[in-house]
Amino acid sequence: DLERQIEEQEERLRRAQEEIEELERRRRSLEREVEENRERIKRSKIRLLEVKTNKEYEAVLHEIEWAEQTSSQMEEEILTILEELDAKQEGLRSLQQEVKRQRERFQGLIEELEERHKRLEEQVLAWQREKEELCRKVTPELFSMYNKLKEKRGMAIALVKDEACQGCYVHIPPQLYNEVLKNERLFTCPNCQRILYWKGEDG
Repeated sequence: DLERQIEEQEERLRRAQEEIEELERRRRSLEREVEENRERIKRSKIRLLEVKTNKEYEAVLHEIEWAEQTSSQMEEEILTILEELDAKQEGLRSLQQEVKRQRERFQGLIEELEERHKRLEEQVLAWQREKEELCRKVTPELFSMYNKLKEKRGMAIALVKDEACQGCYVHIPPQLYNEVLKNERLFTCPNCQRILYWKGEDG
């Protein structure tokens, strides 16, 4: 579902951020090493002017060459990291936008569900008020019968259709059926005792 998708995207976002942070740490570490190497090269070049023998001169020169080669390799790695950082940061921005869109969509769904819930509650209250109003118009005897039937049968009233009670589907005697069609008074089904009513159409 959408909530699970958001959680998965947020986990990907967290991992991407951690990868970027790790690359940043590596870049900073390499930059420090390059700077230290530069200082080492400077000191070695000063030593070149101070050495007394060819052997010492060759040794210091070798140190300088090694330090310069190491610095070059680290600088290449820094460039590679910078390229990777650019790509990952672009991916991170896209992922952040996607997570933001999904969060907004999820929030929209929540608000829509809350609005539906509110409308349903209002409808239920309206029906409750209507029911209470109708109950006031019904005689206590009929109301008592209605409640007993509802408790016993689940539904207290049943539609009459095709000369049969739609509560128990038992055929209604013709005379009773005709009386129900007149809609002048209440009748109950001889079989299930539900209150019968006719919608004004049949067949």
